[in-house]
Amino acid sequence: MLAFILLIVLPAALIALSFRIRPLVPADEGPRDVLGVNLAAGGLFGSHGLAADPRSVREDTEPVRFDLSGLPARPDPRERE
Repeated sequence: MLAFILLIVLPAALIALSFRIRPLVPADEGPRDVLGVNLAAGGLFGSHGLAADPRSVREDTEPVRFDLSGLPARPDPRERE
């Protein structure tokens, strides 16, 4: 009887009760942060108090070009004599 109460009745009662409990934290009013990334970052690094950018702008960066002409040539391992 105790096993029936612990394994069947108690979990069923807790699940039914979970639908009746109101949330402790009010719902977000702003844009949705589904994964909670902003909350986690604010908790780790402190909140800066600034609003998020409404539109993302790509940075103007140039590709990095390497000059490898001064390096000695390496022999190709597929070309064996």
